[in-house]
Amino acid sequence: MIGTHIRDLRSARQMSQDELGKLVNIDQTLISRVERNHRKVTVDELPKFAKALGVSTEDLLNGEKVSR
Repeated sequence: MIGTHIRDLRSARQMSQDELGKLVNIDQTLISRVERNHRKVTVDELPKFAKALGVSTEDLLNGEKVSR
């Protein structure tokens, strides 16, 4: 699921949930919910997550392999 991919990419980049939240402009608690797949990523947020994590939106949706 996309939340799991976001978590894996964020961790591989040694980024905190708070740091990612600031880049995407959403609260850290919402990042946590996204990563646990308890909250969906909106269409507007998807490109922000991709840019912050350094992947394309397609790679994010398809579960791009994490490079550490």
